[in-house]
Amino acid sequence: MHQPEILAEIVVLFGTAVVAAWAFRLLRAPSIIGFLFTGILIGPSGVGLIRPEDVGQLAELGLILLLFTVGLELSPKPLVRIGRSLLIASTVQMAVTAAATTLVLVLFAPFQLPETIVIGVVVAFSSTAIVLKQLSDRGETGTVTGMITTGILLLQDVVVIVIMLVLPVFAATPGTQWRESLLRVLAGLVGLALIYAGGRRILALVLNRLIRRGGREMTALFAVLMACGGAWLAGLAGWSLALGACIAGLLLAEADQRHQLVADITPFRDVFNALFFVSLGMLVDLHLVVAHLGVLLLAIGVTLVLKTFVTLGAVRVAGWPMRPAIHVGLGLCTVSEFGYVLAAEADKLNLVSPALFNGVIAYAVGTMMAGAILVPVSGPLSRQVAQWTDRTKRSAKPAQPGAGGAPVHHVIVVGYGVNGKNVVRVLGATQIPHCLIEMNPGLVHEAREADVDVMVGDAARLPILEHAGLVTAHALVVAINDFEATLRIVSQARAARPDLFILARTRFVGDIDALYQVGASQVIPEDFETSIEISAHILKEMNIPDNIVEAQLAAIRAGRYAMLRGATTERTAQDELMQVLQMTATRTYYLKEDSPACDKTIAEINLRAATGVTIIAVVRNGTPTTNPPASFRLARGDVLVLLGGHVQLEAARALL
Repeated sequence: MHQPEILAEIVVLFGTAVVAAWAFRLLRAPSIIGFLFTGILIGPSGVGLIRPEDVGQLAELGLILLLFTVGLELSPKPLVRIGRSLLIASTVQMAVTAAATTLVLVLFAPFQLPETIVIGVVVAFSSTAIVLKQLSDRGETGTVTGMITTGILLLQDVVVIVIMLVLPVFAATPGTQWRESLLRVLAGLVGLALIYAGGRRILALVLNRLIRRGGREMTALFAVLMACGGAWLAGLAGWSLALGACIAGLLLAEADQRHQLVADITPFRDVFNALFFVSLGMLVDLHLVVAHLGVLLLAIGVTLVLKTFVTLGAVRVAGWPMRPAIHVGLGLCTVSEFGYVLAAEADKLNLVSPALFNGVIAYAVGTMMAGAILVPVSGPLSRQVAQWTDRTKRSAKPAQPGAGGAPVHHVIVVGYGVNGKNVVRVLGATQIPHCLIEMNPGLVHEAREADVDVMVGDAARLPILEHAGLVTAHALVVAINDFEATLRIVSQARAARPDLFILARTRFVGDIDALYQVGASQVIPEDFETSIEISAHILKEMNIPDNIVEAQLAAIRAGRYAMLRGATTERTAQDELMQVLQMTATRTYYLKEDSPACDKTIAEINLRAATGVTIIAVVRNGTPTTNPPASFRLARGDVLVLLGGHVQLEAARALL
């Protein structure tokens, strides 16, 4: 039976991708590097296992599917609260990077001006696919650095969409052709606005219906349909196919069921990544790389350094401290897959030469491979640099305990998110002195609007804690999303103040032990506290007295949630819980007019014999009668104080 060559090529592509992913996983290196290296190896300029005419089609298909998932994951709603600061950081980063790159190329490279401008714009954008995967794998998407990074990437992608639509105008010749191109661009922008305004609502309704009535296979099919349909419609409009797929993903990013769609297609995301990055590697011309290796290595090195420092400066200008600025700068030092799309469109429009386009591909792949290594180490490296900076400052000028006007015997609260905001509100209402530390400019402004005493800075740096009055504080509350930063804050605070009460909040129960080991006095995991609150409401609904409910919850918390975690609890904790469950309890009961106990004596209702419950007091008109005699006659409006076990009290309630 005849086997199509394309099928054999797909087998080769995914087979080598599996081997590369497995090998690089063993080496604890990002698999994306393995995909790119594999593509270079099996491509037309390497071993030649894939035909040159098929490489472009495979790369286009991989890019369509990849950029659809990228658009789907870039929901703007969580980023709105960062607001103005994020806009400043993104604008400065893109503008300065593009301008600096263009200037360097004008001075030192033999390119035409349109070519230098295109390359400058290409360099300004960072790889969304690489960075988002790294953030997701390390669970950092909800941290401060994760939000800044994701926000800048989102705004970059929006700018790319606009540039892609405007690009034909720059390629048009003056006169009629220029006017026609401009009209097409304006029509495209208007059409894009209409699609976004109406399409996102219609698609959200369709998606919600599909998820309610269909299964996972329906969701996956719908995702592929949207990716390919968006690419097809973009092609009819004369746009890039990959651009249409990304817009389709962005339209679905605001649907209520977006998270379900992301979860259903997550297993395919890595397949899309592999397909695109292997295909991108196959586009690299090894002969060109060998011939210009020195220039390429210099360009890659300069780009990584330039983008790191420009992004770092942009984040600092926007108001964030040094540690997250370094982290974001290293994370965004790569060149984007959108840069490849932009260069490809410029090549089709003859804005860049084919030789330069091939060089841009090799250069972009080089920055991606280097950036994939730098992104995982950006967090530890940023902490090391910030720590070194702190030591340098302290050696130059010793910190003064309690400096900065910090109160004495107060509470330091780190983070002004939902939890931190509630803690600050309670402390303010009870007139307990407190000091807030926050580094998000938007949240700092919000805190100041609420008249909160806020210190702007990174609490993971010891000098910031010292200026907040760590030496004289009574307690420290760490209420941020960044687990690594929480570990560092708790560790430093415990080393400086062994007697300090430190309460740390964490999202996941798996982080409890690590926080206790570095010195936390109490750790509150959100997932278990939610479970406990649910349990408490159920117990109260079942008429279990408040004191028993509170005692049971205290017993669970006393063992560091060991019972809920399935861990072995200490014998004392088990005994404490058993005593709570077996102990007698008190409950009050109000006698209504229709109660069978009204106008009867205690002896006549014989509650003790019938249920085992003892009436230890009767409150009538606000006056209590303790240990009432058997002849005491009950009346409407009396409040009985009952003593007994849980089951006994429930039986007494039914009898009364």
